[in-house]
Amino acid sequence: MMRGSALSRLLAAAGAILCAALAAGCGSDGTPGKAAARPDKLTVIFSSDLLGNIRSCGCAIKDMGGLGRWASFAGDVRASVDNLIVVDAGDAFGIDLSFTAKEAELAFDAIGVVGLDAFTPGETEFVFGLPFLQGVANHAAFPIVSANIVDPVSGQRIFGDAYRIKVLKGGLRVAIVGVLDDAIRFPAYIDASKFKVLPAVETLKALLPEMKAKADFLILLSHMGMDRSRELAREIGDFDLVVVGHGKPSIKKLEKEGKTIMLATGGSGKFLGQIDLSLSGKGDILEGQMNLVPLEDSIALDRRVVELFEQYGVSLTDKDRDKKE
Repeated sequence: MMRGSALSRLLAAAGAILCAALAAGCGSDGTPGKAAARPDKLTVIFSSDLLGNIRSCGCAIKDMGGLGRWASFAGDVRASVDNLIVVDAGDAFGIDLSFTAKEAELAFDAIGVVGLDAFTPGETEFVFGLPFLQGVANHAAFPIVSANIVDPVSGQRIFGDAYRIKVLKGGLRVAIVGVLDDAIRFPAYIDASKFKVLPAVETLKALLPEMKAKADFLILLSHMGMDRSRELAREIGDFDLVVVGHGKPSIKKLEKEGKTIMLATGGSGKFLGQIDLSLSGKGDILEGQMNLVPLEDSIALDRRVVELFEQYGVSLTDKDRDKKE
C-alpha cells in the first residue's frame, strides 16, 4: 500500500505535469489562469494624421511617405513577428480643397491593404459629410472603433463597435478602443448635426469594467491631441498604450503617464511608429522598445497599392500629379 506522503508527492507531480501541458490555463501556483503562463511578444505599428498625404512627393532626393510604403513596411514586419497589431488614430482624410472624395475612397481601400486592426475617425473624416463616411466605412476592409460618436436621436454608436478584441498567439487578449475629443469644434463646412460626440472620459469609464473583464491588455486610440490625451491617461490609468492623434503630435522616445505608454508619430504620413513589447502571462509590460520609422525611398511600394492608384486614375506621386495640372 502507498503511504500518504508518497501518494501526495505523486499527485503533486501529476498536477505539475498537467499544468505544464496546459500552460495557457495554469498560473504560476498551479491554479487556473486567464492567460498564457509564458511571456508574449507583441509588436504594435501605430500612426495618425495622414491628412490626405496618400502619395509620396516623388522627389529625386529623399522621397518619403505614401500609402504604398506604409503597406510594404507593415507587410515586412508582419512576416517577421508572431504577434502584430496595426492601428491608426484618425485624420486620414485631407482638408485641403485639392483632396477629393475619390482620393478619400482610395485612401480607405489602400489602408485596407495595410491590414489595420483598428482605426478611429478624426474630425477630417467628416469632410465629405457623414453619409459619405458611413459609406466608405461600411466597405472598409478594417475595423472602425469609435466609442463616443453617436446618433443624436437614438444614441446608438454611428460606427457600431466601441472596441474590438484581438487574441494573441500566446493567449493574451488585447482590447482596442477609440475616442474623438468632445471639445473639438468642427468647421462650418462640416455638417455636425447628424452626429454627437459624447464626453470621452465618461464614455471610457463606463466601458472599462466590460473591457477589463474581456481583455488582459488595453490600447486606446485617442483622437484628442497631446495635452488632452495626457490628461486622460492620468485620470484613467488602466490603459497600457495610448496612441495619440490630432494636431500632428510626435513622441520620439518612450514616454509614460503612470503605467501608460504614450505613442505618436507626427503627421503627413512620413513616419510610422513601431513598439516591440515583452509581456507577462498576465499582460503586464516587462520591457519595450519604441522607434519612429521614416518611410524612405528604400522601402518599395506595395504593388497592390500601386494597382489601386492605377484603378482610381490617381497620380502616384505629388510630382506626377503636378505635371497633369
